[in-house]
Amino acid sequence: MHLVEHTQNADGHPSPTVLQQEDQTKGEALRFEIMRLDDVDGTAVDSTVVDAASVNRIVQQAASVGQRIYIRPTEPMAS
Repeated sequence: MHLVEHTQNADGHPSPTVLQQEDQTKGEALRFEIMRLDDVDGTAVDSTVVDAASVNRIVQQAASVGQRIYIRPTEPMAS
């Protein structure tokens, strides 16, 4: 699983850092909700749920255009 931590590079722009963490869900695919935030008041404009492998790509895209996002893990799906 990859977790993303936001840091700032030398010129003050966001620089996502990918952290490695062991998957502790015993085979379940980890999923994350990613919310796009309003630039003015920070409220959620829209959201999507993606698998862990897609998080880094979405963070890179958001960082390249200065888009504010909020990422949180979703609850495991019931069997």
